[in-house]
Order: sequence, then structure tokens, then C-alpha cells
Amino acid sequence: MHTRNTPRRPARPALLLPALALAALLLPSCIEVTGFSGPGGERTPPSGGPASSADPLLSQGAEAFRKGDYAAAARAYGSFIDRNPSSPRREEALFGAGLSRELSRDYAGAVSDYRKLVSEFPDGARSREARERLPQALVGLGKPEDALEAARANIDRSGGLSPRALAPQKLMEGNALWLLGRHQAAAESFAAALASDSPEVKAAAQRGLNASFRHLSQEELGQFAKRYGTASPGPEAVWFMAYQSALASDTSTFAAQAQYFRTYFPQHPWGSRLAALEASPGPGAPPPPDADFDPRAYAPAVASAPLAGAAAAASPGGGGRVVAAILPLSGDNNSRFAAEVLEGLRLASAASGGAFSIAVMDTEGKPANAARMVMEAAANPAVLAVVGPLASPEALAAAQSAQQAGIPLIAVSQRLGLVSGRPLVFRIFFTPKHQAEAAAAYAASELKAKSLGILYPDDVYGRAMLGFFRDQASRLGVTVPVAEAYSLQAGNLQEAVNRATGAGSVRQASASYQAPVSFTALYLPDSAPAVTQILPLLAYNDVTKMVFLGTPLWVTPDLPANSGRYLKGCAIPVPFTILSERPEAESFTAAFRAAHSRDPGQFAAYGYDAGLAVAAAVSAGASDRAAFARHLSAMGPVQGAAGPFSFDAEGEYVVQPAFLTVDRGAFKLLREAGGGR
Repeated sequence: MHTRNTPRRPARPALLLPALALAALLLPSCIEVTGFSGPGGERTPPSGGPASSADPLLSQGAEAFRKGDYAAAARAYGSFIDRNPSSPRREEALFGAGLSRELSRDYAGAVSDYRKLVSEFPDGARSREARERLPQALVGLGKPEDALEAARANIDRSGGLSPRALAPQKLMEGNALWLLGRHQAAAESFAAALASDSPEVKAAAQRGLNASFRHLSQEELGQFAKRYGTASPGPEAVWFMAYQSALASDTSTFAAQAQYFRTYFPQHPWGSRLAALEASPGPGAPPPPDADFDPRAYAPAVASAPLAGAAAAASPGGGGRVVAAILPLSGDNNSRFAAEVLEGLRLASAASGGAFSIAVMDTEGKPANAARMVMEAAANPAVLAVVGPLASPEALAAAQSAQQAGIPLIAVSQRLGLVSGRPLVFRIFFTPKHQAEAAAAYAASELKAKSLGILYPDDVYGRAMLGFFRDQASRLGVTVPVAEAYSLQAGNLQEAVNRATGAGSVRQASASYQAPVSFTALYLPDSAPAVTQILPLLAYNDVTKMVFLGTPLWVTPDLPANSGRYLKGCAIPVPFTILSERPEAESFTAAFRAAHSRDPGQFAAYGYDAGLAVAAAVSAGASDRAAFARHLSAMGPVQGAAGPFSFDAEGEYVVQPAFLTVDRGAFKLLREAGGGR
């Protein structure tokens, strides 16, 4: 979920993980025809020449594959193989069947098809790709020993290929080793996979490294730290050394390692995680990054078209309309988010029937690169608009360049003031301001509240959230008579809770008694670990029948289990949720899972919705940049993955978010995006 840049507040464990990724220039060779063009990880429909159109089964398989119905595609290809044992198309049909089964998670069938292809056509055009996909299919099947053997055979067979070219097989080797419990060897393989040009491979390798580091000893981690220095995964190895010391409650060693990390990696975003470890050492320490890592979830990109089929032949799409995706895909700690934005954007192009193509450009996390790339995109008449970047400095540099160059830009950034005074700049992001305003609006409309309270952290983030919340409440005719600040570091939380609850508390610590307070609901804009400390203190002060208003920072795996008994009826605005039953959200989630074998997050939803906005403007007749900006400004709500959204007169994101609550130890959908029940 949303994270904020304070030095002491922990983010949701699944976010802010460093990843390295692809670099590209805005040249014809890097224009990605999205929807179903293979090299970028999209699912490519069968295409291979008119000869294949003679058999209807191949055409059926091609069409099913194009639509993402991989089970139906596998059935069609399998029928062709059974009925045509001597066909010259058998090799391609075997590959198409194996690929379709792999994408539909029929790993046993995929392994069988790939092995049959390699056995029957050892030097065939598709045998190399089948060999390369086989290890991960074996991982999915739960046979890590066979997967390891297959991956190493591919590495040995590759001879003198560069580390970059070998990276996908090193990733699969690491996945197999991890499942076998050989975590040090797995970490070595994952580190080698970081040499890849593919953002998907790099992100998966980084996740594997994080998960492996959790199991290594201090000495083993120290070897990684010494070998890699300031380059990834050196800083991450040092962080995990500190994590292990915190877990063991070795405070002196932890303090020394934390100080080392802050001294030598001052810009690393994991510095904020150290504060969380300081606040909760021992067995109760917050989980490390990628604690839920599962190597079976990785889905290798489709490297090329799987099979012939005239009806689904790949062709340049987008009608000449190109979107430049200018994102920090490498060299930046936001690269994992950037990869998700790109994944969502690709799905939107596919969902819109190829209404636009994508040119991928990597800023490497540098504002100067972002500004230059926007200018390069503007100089290319085929480029209609820009999507990205993410981080605040890059987003500002890109916005300034876009306005100067006259090209519309849809930023995925929370930077304040980004769109103001820039009519060509739009934003898709559920910012802290959106979050606070949504919480106040929910209390006014759903709870009919006339007065609200807020307990907030005494830092830049907390004071900003107080301002946003108070302003929105005032606009809605709601008062905020109680606003108390606290600092966990200063140890004054108890005093702040005492002031907020007032003199009505008799400290009965009973769920049947509610102290009289001057507010209907209480807003707690802080992270889940902080909230788990606040709620018991409120209960001790007899605040036991209260509706708590939260933020997306609450949505962590542990909060319902740790604090669910206090949170009945709570309301948490979120930028996106896979719990949504809106058809648009369900179809997006299903498509993302089919393409990537994992659930989408908020950044994938942002990318998808940015693509839908592009497609809507194109569909409305936007044939040039000025018309495109006018259409975005005037368009009605787009039914996006995150909810129905539009842009206001300044280009700001307008959305009614979904709300979650906590019930019976789990997050549940409280209200759909758009206000639906």
C-alpha cells in the first residue's frame, strides 16, 4: 500500500524493495507493441505464417491464447498433436501446448510437452526455448531437484554466454535451491540473476535474495556485504545482519550494525525499517521484506510467439499512437513499483484492443534523465503522451519538461503541487491528502458524525495528515475537537491517549463500558505497528466502542491477528483491493494473475488505469497532444481497476476509494470504490 518517507515509520512489508531493471532508448527498436507482443513479457498469440491457417485447431488455439484462455488453447493444441502425429507443425504445436499449459498452471502437462518437444526435436527452432522454460515449470510442479538439474544443464550448455544472458537460468537455479533449503547457494544464484536486462527477472531475483538472506548467518551475510559493498545486494545484506541481531534481542550488536547502515547507505529506503526494529526488537520484530516469498509464483516472460495462426498474427498495434513509459526501472529503489506500473500499462493496452503502443524508457532513478527523456519523447511525433515517473524529484523534473515541451503526462507520484499550474500534467495516485479526506468524508456520510478526533504522530507526515483531515472535516461541517500528537521515540504516547480520552475514563478495561468522549470516530494516521501499540492504551482508557478510521498503512498481514479485537467496524480507505467485486476490478485481477502468477498491487492498478485513461481519450478521437489533454480534462469517470476515476480542472486524481474493515481476524470489504455496497 501507500508508503511515506519518514525515517522511523515502517512501510508495508511488501513494498519499498530495491530492484534493478531494463534500460531503453526511444528508438523504433524499443517501441513495444503491447497487448500480445512477446519480448516485454506480454502474452503473444500464435503467429507463424499462413500455412498454419489450414487447420482450424491451430486457429482455435491461437484465438484462445490471444484472449488469455490458456486452458482452451492447450486443448486445441493438444487435439492437433493427437490428430496429426506426423505434421510439420508438430514442433510448434508441442511448444504452444506446453506454453499454454504452463500459463494455466498445468505444470505437469507443460513439463510433459516441453520434454517431448526436446526429445523429438533436439535441434528444432523451439527446443532451446522449451529447455529454458522447463526448470521453472518443474519448480511449479514441486520438483526442485529436477528443476535444479535442468537449469544447470542449460547453464552448462550455454557455454560462453554473458552473465546477463544467463541471468534467467540463474534465477531458476536460485528458485530450485531455495525450495531445497540451500539458502546460501540460492542467494549466490539470485545475486548472479541481477545482471539481467529484464525488469521481471531482476525484481524476482531481488525478492529471492531478500528471502534467502533471512536464513543466512551473520558470517554469511557479512561475506555478501564485503563482496558487493554499496552495490545491491551489499546494503541489503547489512540490513539483514541488523535484523537478525534485533530478532535475537542483541541490542548492542544491532545498534552498531544499524549505525553502520545509516552511515554508509544514508539514502537507502530501508533505513526507515531500522526504526521499526528498534521499536519492536525480539520475536515481535516486524517481518523482513519478502517474508512471503514463493519461488513457484514466478512466471517467465514469453520470449517469442508460441505458434502459428493467421487469425491472430501479431501486427503493430496502436494505430500509430505511442505512449512513452518513462519509469525508474533500474538503479532506483522504486524500480519494483515501476515494473508493476509497466505491467499494468501493458494489460490496459491489451484490454483496449491495442489502442496504443508503449515505448519503454528507463530513468535509472535520475531526475535529469527523466527531464531529458520527456524531451526526447516530445521530439518523436508518434508519441501521444507520457506515463510516469514515480519518485518526487523525477516526477517534478518530468512535469516541468512535459509542460515546456507541450506533451501530456500522467504521473504516478504523490508529490504535492505536481499538477498545479501545469495544464498538461495529470496524476493518478491515492495520496496522503486523498486518504485523510476520504476518512473524514466516510465519517460524515456513513457515520453521520458531527465531531471527530485524531491521534497523530508528531512528525512531518502526521502534521500534514492532521491538516488534510481538519480541512476536509471543516468543509463537511464536522468539528475536530480532539487532536493530540505523540512521539513513540519520546515515549509520550500514554500521555497523548490520556489527553484524548479526557476525564470520563475510569479505566475499567471492560468491553462493556465506553468512556464519554467528544468525538464519534477517531482517526489514527500511522503505520500498523504503531496502531498495535495505540489500541490497547485506548482500551485501557475505556475507549472500547469506537469506530477507528485508518490509512492504507494499516493493511499488513499481522494487524487483524494482533489487533482485530479492537477494530470491529473500523474503516480503512485503500487505493486498490483484490477483495473488490466490481467487474472491472475482478477482470483486471484475473488478467494480472494469469499473466504474472501473483496478485496485483496498487502500482499495477495505477498503470492499468493510466492506460485506460489513454485508451478512453483515443477512443474519444484524440489524435494529437492538445486534443488528448482536453479529453483527459473533460472525460467522465473511467471504470478503472481502482475505482471510477476522473481528473479535476487541475489534472488531479478524483476517486472515491474502496474501504476495508477488520472482521474475525481478517480484512473484509466494507465499501466498494465509487461508494457501492
